Amino acid sequence: MPALTFTLSILLGIVLLTIAAQEFRYLRTRRNVVGDRQPLLHSPQVFHVATILQLAPGQELLGAVRGFVGATERAGGTVVYAGKVAVNAMASSQLPDVDWEAFVLAQFPTRAAYDAAAASPDLQKSRAGFAHSYALGMQRSRWLNLAVPIILLAIRVRDVVTRHPARYPFRPATAPDGIPTAMLERRARLVEGLLANREYGEQALVVLNFVKNGTPEQRAANAGYGAEMFGLMAEMGNGPMHIGRAVTLEGDADFDQVIIVYYPGVAYFAELVQSAFFTGIVGGKQLGDTLSSPTVPLLPHL
Repeated sequence: MPALTFTLSILLGIVLLTIAAQEFRYLRTRRNVVGDRQPLLHSPQVFHVATILQLAPGQELLGAVRGFVGATERAGGTVVYAGKVAVNAMASSQLPDVDWEAFVLAQFPTRAAYDAAAASPDLQKSRAGFAHSYALGMQRSRWLNLAVPIILLAIRVRDVVTRHPARYPFRPATAPDGIPTAMLERRARLVEGLLANREYGEQALVVLNFVKNGTPEQRAANAGYGAEMFGLMAEMGNGPMHIGRAVTLEGDADFDQVIIVYYPGVAYFAELVQSAFFTGIVGGKQLGDTLSSPTVPLLPHL
């Protein structure tokens, strides 16, 4: 019996060390590759806000975003991530038809602290300098976000044990795979926009998603797409950085979730969207409404 207890203790220790290593591997990636400054743990009262921005004529990207970041932090927020929109991949029917150009994610101690910050003349003046802006709140669960790397680790262990075929390297999808010409053309424009952003996106691409869930049938189909993508993320060591419940702050747009996902660079993401793997599952991505904007990290350059 003591031998069994000792063995179980050793196994438990190995499991806990593996989980800790996985958590800190993802944390190092966020810090050193993505330029994401989210603390690993935070108070349950913490409130996040994702603000999307379109430059006004004559505004310069880095200077304008730097000014907005500064105004946000002077108002009491902590900027977690800032990115340049590489391409507007999917537009939401609930938001203005705008080519968004930047995205800033900020953390505030409470919802009340954000409300006070939003009313500050400094932050209002900064937002007014943009042609368009829109802010969506996010109630980010620390426990759910801590669980994501562990879930990915479990998926990877399952795939190794079951000898699941590798999803990467990708096989390119072509017209003989049954892809409509219009989709190929749209995909080509997406890839062109992505690859034009190699300067800041060589190692990281971060996709901002405002998500409105669909019908039960759409949710079931989307779950299949999500399972396949999680399998790929577990294999490649990337995945969601921020998941939270959406909170409407302005206007009447109604989203359910904010999901922010890291991929290992624009070249990788361009390869992914042109692959037979992605083409084979993307039809299952069915949502009620979404804004999806791939971005490249700006915060390390401000």
